[in-house]
Amino acid sequence: MTQKYELFRLRIGTEIVGYMKVHANGLKDFSNDQFWWTSTPIEYNAKDQYCGLKDKDNRALFEHDIVAMRRSVGPKNKTPGIIRFDQDRQSFLFIALETFQEYELFANELPLFHKSELMFLGFSFEES
Repeated sequence: MTQKYELFRLRIGTEIVGYMKVHANGLKDFSNDQFWWTSTPIEYNAKDQYCGLKDKDNRALFEHDIVAMRRSVGPKNKTPGIIRFDQDRQSFLFIALETFQEYELFANELPLFHKSELMFLGFSFEES
């Protein structure tokens, strides 16, 4: 998870309006699609931080994403959960929706899940 910038998904309420990279020197780049970047700001009122992991389809995963985590081999062994940032721990968690069991996504900056074990399902945004 060693990036030279922080990545955020930008929203107005529950609508995704773009993405923002904040570089270590404070400069910001904006994009509508994560492919073409510009310094032209995008208007937003909420942002979700990239958790440092991608799913099996190489999709960047952000806080508030609902994800299926494969616990073992087999199609029926997927646990749906939500990605949250825990302020006290200063780390990202996967919280199982059925049991509320919490799983750390990283140990000493090393990912505990391979992207093949994660599948994006949707979002869980709170109304602003």
